[in-house]
Amino acid sequence: MPDKKIVLVGPAYPYRGGQALVEAYLFHMLTTLGYDCNTVSYKLLYPSVFFPGTTQYDKSPMVPFEHKDKIKFIINSINPFTWLKAAREIKRLKPDGVIFVWWMPFFGPCLSTIARLVKKHTKVFFLVENYVSHEKRWFDHASTKQTLKIADAFISESKYITDQVSAAFDKPIYQATLPIFDYYDLKRYTKETARDFLNIKTKQVVLFFGLIRPYKGLDKLIVAFKELLKTDPDTTLLIAGECYEDEKKYTDLITEQGIADKTIFINKFIPNEDVEPYFKAANLICLPYQSGTQSAILMLAYAFKLPVVVTNVGGLAELMEDGKTGKVIKDNSKENLIAGISEVLHNKDVINYAENIQNLVHEMGYSNMGSFIDKVLNS
Repeated sequence: MPDKKIVLVGPAYPYRGGQALVEAYLFHMLTTLGYDCNTVSYKLLYPSVFFPGTTQYDKSPMVPFEHKDKIKFIINSINPFTWLKAAREIKRLKPDGVIFVWWMPFFGPCLSTIARLVKKHTKVFFLVENYVSHEKRWFDHASTKQTLKIADAFISESKYITDQVSAAFDKPIYQATLPIFDYYDLKRYTKETARDFLNIKTKQVVLFFGLIRPYKGLDKLIVAFKELLKTDPDTTLLIAGECYEDEKKYTDLITEQGIADKTIFINKFIPNEDVEPYFKAANLICLPYQSGTQSAILMLAYAFKLPVVVTNVGGLAELMEDGKTGKVIKDNSKENLIAGISEVLHNKDVINYAENIQNLVHEMGYSNMGSFIDKVLNS
């Protein structure tokens, strides 16, 4: 067992979303490997004026790998005095290494300040989820380079990110994947009871799950679904997730396409304890993304052994075995979405997607990260 201390810097529960999940699973993995871990998290993540949703907080009573006694909420993303306080707390803990979760250049000033202040006392890692934002801004590349150059080493979650980081910095990098988010199958539902719970009457269900943002291409899926119904009429489009834009854009489009009677649209953040029936009810999940790096939703689908249709953007295709764990399509054009979804629906009784997914996922996640961390700490 390594006798090492690690501090994680990133959003932690009760914040919601992919970064908080990354913190929870990373904390769990490192602790399991024997590291003494603490987390320094945010007191204020996004100023409310910049946040498009209803709340930044997860009110679910079910918390993945809860460790609230090991989390200190210190950082205000726009208050430099708290950045100094966070650095002092990290130095007080005397860690061997600090892992900063990086996903958006907005946090560049905050994280670069903290990283510079602690760098003399510890090794600095950056876990790079996105190199720049999905909705890119003019300052993204400059902010990213100024912050990430402080790192002693990097952790990525896809070859796509590894290539971007390696092109900019000549420093050690470890490539992992997001973990399989297997915390949510509470074994309370079967496919039949899940569909009863959601009042679904059709034979087939296509699921779109997660926060709804422009780059995720839900509008493309809605348009394609109208055409899909011509060959697969006994199908429901199940949309579950909070809109980070105007919901009317999608409800109007559903009405315009004439598919309201075959669409269930639940515009809200789904609490952890209620995730299970959505995935149990579905035959596949569709990620019609216009851009991406990796996807927590894909790893959640894999946890439920559910095949996935994904566009070939970012690192998404790296996580797939095309034709075995779902279908990789060139882009989110109507024709490609229809072809990809139809292929999976028509092969679901021929191809053992669940078994193929099980064979693929055993090599995924953070479990082999420890040797890389130790190598950097001992260098």
